[in-house]
Amino acid sequence: MKKSLAPVVTLISILTVLCAQNYLVKATTAKAVSVEPQQEQITGDWSAKVTDTDKGKKLWLQLQSRSEKNDRHFQMSSTFKLEDFSGFNPNANGNTQFVLKREAGEILFTGLVNEGKGVGDFRFTPNGGFINAMRGLGYDNLSPEKMFSMTLHDVSTKFVAEVKQMGFDKLPIDKLIAFRIFQIDVAFIRSLEAVGYKNLPADKFIAMRVHKVDAAYINEVAEMGYKHLPVDKLLAMKIHKIDRALISEAKALGFNDLSLDELMTMRIHKINGEFIKGVQSFGYSGLPFDKLVAMRIHQVDAKFIQDLKEQGYSNLSVDDLLRLKIHGVDARYIKSMKGTN
Repeated sequence: MKKSLAPVVTLISILTVLCAQNYLVKATTAKAVSVEPQQEQITGDWSAKVTDTDKGKKLWLQLQSRSEKNDRHFQMSSTFKLEDFSGFNPNANGNTQFVLKREAGEILFTGLVNEGKGVGDFRFTPNGGFINAMRGLGYDNLSPEKMFSMTLHDVSTKFVAEVKQMGFDKLPIDKLIAFRIFQIDVAFIRSLEAVGYKNLPADKFIAMRVHKVDAAYINEVAEMGYKHLPVDKLLAMKIHKIDRALISEAKALGFNDLSLDELMTMRIHKINGEFIKGVQSFGYSGLPFDKLVAMRIHQVDAKFIQDLKEQGYSNLSVDDLLRLKIHGVDARYIKSMKGTN
């Protein structure tokens, strides 16, 4: 009797369908995982204090985290607006829970608050959707640490677009965060362009903002006679406090035509009235600026000259004083040589 193959064919068909369905489920799951990979959470400790500023009440927040698994340890502190935190009550006087929620992720704070001060634990959860959005803007492989910083300082896709409008496409994440921290925006960049500083690299804008070199300062420097200076010179002037007061002091000491570099040298090596009057009291008047610089660098001052005079060495030339100092011949050495004799 011939057996029918129909049941076998039916069974094969069913198995084929099941395998196809299983393949589709696995493919769909794999695709979902690749779109929104699970991100590591960051945990740690926080302490905070409500402070009064000229712009109202702020929350000073300190965070620290340690992960032996990933060999990660960081500690940071910054000041934030109170309204950035949902659920924060400075007058809670007990258990508290509040959230800092940004596009990049969410930081949940739990702990205790008493009279505007608090301590506790935090947990950061990255936003998978933000990862995809940033990938579309050209930023791949965002680490949890980067996303944590972007959350703290509110670096959003909108801000990335604003930075692009400033002329910076695909600015590195660290610089995006710096732009946000130091409030480098379109208004700041346009104000610098208005006084002649165009197409600067991102690092220059950051340095200028850090040291408060803005359009007003540039105009002030121009009024002092220094126009169209390179950014590095402007930064050096601000760092070393090359201002009207120093120029007036230099003129009072007899230096009417010092260059900008010489003024910086004067400030750095503290060539001031006290030093100059001290050496003048021993007859060293009208010295060239470079001689005074050399004396200051090698610590040939009124005390050194006085100590040598007490040992019988007076009216030496500046070059002789410098040679003695460079070779370690001071009052103590002379006394030791006299004792040996």
